[in-house]
Amino acid sequence: MIDAHSITRPGPALTDQAGRRIVPRTEMKTLGFIPRRADITRAAFREHYETQHAPLALRHIRVFAKYVRNHVVHALPREPGFDCLPEFWFDTPEATATIGAWLASPAGEVLRQDEARFMDRARIASCTVRERLLFGPERTVESGVTRKLGLALTRGASGAPPEFEARVTDFAVSVRRRNEGSILRISLDLPLDPLQAALPLHALISLWPRTPDATLDIPPCDAALGTLTVLTLDAVETPPRALRD
Repeated sequence: MIDAHSITRPGPALTDQAGRRIVPRTEMKTLGFIPRRADITRAAFREHYETQHAPLALRHIRVFAKYVRNHVVHALPREPGFDCLPEFWFDTPEATATIGAWLASPAGEVLRQDEARFMDRARIASCTVRERLLFGPERTVESGVTRKLGLALTRGASGAPPEFEARVTDFAVSVRRRNEGSILRISLDLPLDPLQAALPLHALISLWPRTPDATLDIPPCDAALGTLTVLTLDAVETPPRALRD
């Protein structure tokens, strides 16, 4: 799912347990930051999203290449300002434009009305991101609910975006080394526009534990890197056969 708008920037090399170099992989997708309404519990928000909103969206939008909802279960040491991180994947940039035009049209009102039933629409944000596979096997279609950790980082006094990316990658390496043998996969999402305003995070490190009940040891990050929020996430992926006609 790499298109002409994907970009690759070199980061520090990672190696597997046998010492072989892992080549980072670059992909493009849209990441959403969806907060719930103040009068709705996180459990009710998730229930509505999975049983009402996602099926409604898929009845009208048939261009997703991959669609994953990452629901926040716990967050430490602070709330992140959102309750779900949906991933919207597309084959072409034109597909993204098609959805944007439809959502803004009168036909898109059906989805906007449903959003208002459980989302705080005024605080919804999104950005186009570049995903790098830092460690482990490439992502596949995941059935059921997949428990993982998200390390949400907001940029501190670490300098320009390229320096921030290098430091975030180094932090991911330290997490992997601290949890040797306990992590299946690590990916890194970075906004394509690193200076985009009003985003609740500037980098997202996603960790797939080898077992659902594994407890990972996450080290603190220094103030120069930024502020770290550790998210426990339940990922729900729509099967590919349900995405398109």
